[in-house]
Amino acid sequence: MGSANHCSLGRQRGMSYWGWLLVIAVLGFALTCVSKMAPAYVDARYVSEALKTLGDNPELESMSTGQIKKELGRFFLINNVRGEPTKSLQVVRGAKSTVVSINYELRQPLIYNVDVVMKFNKQLDTAKPELCCHPLVDLEQFRKRD
Repeated sequence: MGSANHCSLGRQRGMSYWGWLLVIAVLGFALTCVSKMAPAYVDARYVSEALKTLGDNPELESMSTGQIKKELGRFFLINNVRGEPTKSLQVVRGAKSTVVSINYELRQPLIYNVDVVMKFNKQLDTAKPELCCHPLVDLEQFRKRD
């Protein structure tokens, strides 16, 4: 009985060199992905917070498009949001509500010639402010008219 245990323990030597190399490569790839993609998701979170804050403003319906852009721009400046989220702001006024949309796409180089494309579509509809930040209206129809 003692020799059977000794024999099975002799085979359990731990992970091989190649096993450790694979673990390190997978962890390195995961850290690379996180470091390249995390800033875009942090910005998207700030965009959502900006829209929610704007939705809490009781004077939103009476604000001009310029005032809305200025208000969001101030929030973005304080939270260091730059680039596509700030450029893709669109305000569409309807008969019963105003839709503030920030719809953008980011392409981030990952490794060599491999890019990651991230799409973000955040909307605030004043008719349904509790559903903030989820796209409720397809604004492509409005863009084609302009």
